[in-house]
Amino acid sequence: MNYVTQTIIDILKERFAHDRPYLSEKLEELESHQNKYDGLDFLCSKADSTTIKMYSQRTELTIEDIQFLKSIWSRI
Repeated sequence: MNYVTQTIIDILKERFAHDRPYLSEKLEELESHQNKYDGLDFLCSKADSTTIKMYSQRTELTIEDIQFLKSIWSRI
């Protein structure tokens, strides 16, 4: 498992520990990721603002970095 996807998984497990159906659905999707670009795609296209904020707090990326990445990601 790559670092990007594993960090997202850890965040979702923390946030949605009491919503097993939702968590299971997201984990199934994330566990199928082949590389960090799949994780970045999830972060840019499916993660909500709380997940993005938590991701920023756990990594060296700022919220602004992620927003910039999202703007680029949507154009490619």
